[in-house]
Amino acid sequence: MLLVTLTFAVLLLRAAVDAAETVVLPPISVKPSNASQVLDPRLASFSIEFSYMTSFGGNKTNPNTLTRELMQRLVERTGVGPDVRPGGITIDSSVYSSTAPALVLDESPAGGIFRTTFGPAWYESLEAFPDSSLIVVTVNLGNDTIQFARDEIQAAIEHIGWKRIRAFELGNEPDHYPGGSRPPQWSSSDYTAQYLGWTAFLSRNLSLPSHIFQAGGFVDTWSTKDIIDEGVDTTGSVKLFAQHTYQYSTCDPARNTIATLPNLVNHQNITAYLSQWKLQVAAAKSVGKEFVVGEYNSVSCSGKENVTNTFGQALWLADTILFAGSMDISRMYLHQGATLVLQSSQQANTPGFSWYDLWYPVPTDRYGSARASPSFVAYLLIAETIGSSNQSHIALLPSISSHPQFAAYAVWDPATRASDVARLVLLNLATRIITSTEEEKEAIAVTVDLSPYVRENQHATMKRMTALGLDSTDSRTATWAGQSYENGTASGVEVIESLDEGKVTVQGSEGVLVFF
Repeated sequence: MLLVTLTFAVLLLRAAVDAAETVVLPPISVKPSNASQVLDPRLASFSIEFSYMTSFGGNKTNPNTLTRELMQRLVERTGVGPDVRPGGITIDSSVYSSTAPALVLDESPAGGIFRTTFGPAWYESLEAFPDSSLIVVTVNLGNDTIQFARDEIQAAIEHIGWKRIRAFELGNEPDHYPGGSRPPQWSSSDYTAQYLGWTAFLSRNLSLPSHIFQAGGFVDTWSTKDIIDEGVDTTGSVKLFAQHTYQYSTCDPARNTIATLPNLVNHQNITAYLSQWKLQVAAAKSVGKEFVVGEYNSVSCSGKENVTNTFGQALWLADTILFAGSMDISRMYLHQGATLVLQSSQQANTPGFSWYDLWYPVPTDRYGSARASPSFVAYLLIAETIGSSNQSHIALLPSISSHPQFAAYAVWDPATRASDVARLVLLNLATRIITSTEEEKEAIAVTVDLSPYVRENQHATMKRMTALGLDSTDSRTATWAGQSYENGTASGVEVIESLDEGKVTVQGSEGVLVFF
């Protein structure tokens, strides 16, 4: 029966190859001048809401095994764990106490967290992440009390250790601080002045090394270029710059209306939106610093049901992160957490883990058992695209006019292929849903002739990221190379394909990684 099923599947694939239009990618061998900087193997990293770190990480006695397994799948592919940034809006109401338990949340009658008190045991949640994961330590700037920040930095040094600390960051999205914590005229120049004052004091008081702070962390009102022009980088404290980005939102009805799957999974929308950050990347590089997106996701205010908890989110992540890498954004910190009442009085979501989370860390009434989301497989595609050599570069290839939702990324990696393209990512963002007919599927499938990339006596293989459709919410059917990862480990038989006479067919709502 298995043989019959596999034979039938091969026949269907051959039929799709015959039906789909064949396109030829422009042959590129030598790395072009517009290829990216060397890709950081931690390009796909995480930001986790501070008040929910214990849910995602657990503790020393009961570590979150799902988180641990999922992170290990990334280590297996890149050689290192992703960065972790415990942060988000709740960091700006946090208070460290050496005598407190791991976490105490003070909530308003409406369910809003207005104070997070944490103690030494909170740091045990980080042990679920690999030892090679570096930590961005965000501290409380919002309460405007430097003692809070000082105590949190000192505790991080004691409980995390310098080996794992990437940088310290003052506050979360200070351009959005409410009027109660800052005057109405609060501006980027005021932030810059406070940053310079606080970092000078903290560096002296705690004997911090130079170039240890991640500056910025703005979401939309101010920019990296603004604070550089205002002199933020004149004292030697800045290590890198960060800004935050959410392409869509459910924080109010107007933005909720346009937060749809067709808008989200759209190559032109993704690249146009991210291209807005090119000026900030250039500003950071002009002073010799990295630029990162320190917090992001697809839809702010905790995502959207049947949009960000679908396989479509995997396609959005793959295109978003790879395009960011091609722009010289060093790392992307995907935010994980839960709906926070204080974010907006008009938001569409109710309390619970976010609809955009890559995994649901504990059992809940809303989501059922702890499990990976359908979007997790995107992180596997990205990890294998980058590899573990620390020598990879990436570039987005010219678009194909007849297939505007088709994107191709070339990767050069001298560790695996001397000068030619080592890997190709092919993403077909054309919409294929669960109920699409065979005729509809054939109309949007793209067959790519890769003969120009295959050298004589060389063999090309490929892995496929796919699901039942763009709208699928079933983690068991969202697969990478034939395997699903609902429980953190691979389920099913790995499927590594070969090119069919130098060609590969990419169905709508599907991604393929080709290895040369």
